Amino acid sequence: MNQFQRLRILTLVLLGMMALGLLTWGIGKAYLELVDHSAKVSIPQITSDGQAKNQADTLVLPKATFWTCQIGVFQSEENAQSCLKQLQELANDGGIISRDPWIVAIGLGHTAKELSGVKEALAAKGIPAVIKQVELQERTFRVMGNGSRLTIELLANVNALLQEGISSQRLAQEQQIWNSLAGEHSPSQLVQLHNLYNLLRAKNDPQDQQLLGLSLYFAATRIINAFSGK
Repeated sequence: MNQFQRLRILTLVLLGMMALGLLTWGIGKAYLELVDHSAKVSIPQITSDGQAKNQADTLVLPKATFWTCQIGVFQSEENAQSCLKQLQELANDGGIISRDPWIVAIGLGHTAKELSGVKEALAAKGIPAVIKQVELQERTFRVMGNGSRLTIELLANVNALLQEGISSQRLAQEQQIWNSLAGEHSPSQLVQLHNLYNLLRAKNDPQDQQLLGLSLYFAATRIINAFSGK
């Protein structure tokens, strides 16, 4: 094969990749603009007390402060993922709460004292942990497309739970939201978040709920990233 033929093949491959990328971007863009071509709906804005008021197309997640158990701080994603794998092997569902550096954490508490039992339980499994406070600044999003109202209500519930701690009231509220707004074809990311709520509701021990609680934050973050095209 001569140099001209190699160059031609390389050009065709690059053009194909660009076409695929544009197609993927176009699909996502159409999804985000879907509401603009349909009737406007009333979308709630979340106030500092976790309640909702009407403001079309905007979701405001107020500042939230919570506590978690920091398992490790890493300079590379590879090492952080290795730590997560070790946690999973011990039946613990952790995640990454910060990047550069990469911080692996597990557990959710409203105060540092609430997580003392979780820290001891992790130590019994040979997992050292440091109880750490996490602050999320106020965030504002435009939410459009299929399942927008359900998306807003669920993300608001997660944010309220981060602010207040895990409570039977918030868990019951999520079930009511799901029963009233979810359809047969709800976005898969929302179904995954709802299933995590189901797991939390099935836990009778507060410590078991605290160990699992941070998973709601990770799931909510994945939803925001997926729906915003990140």
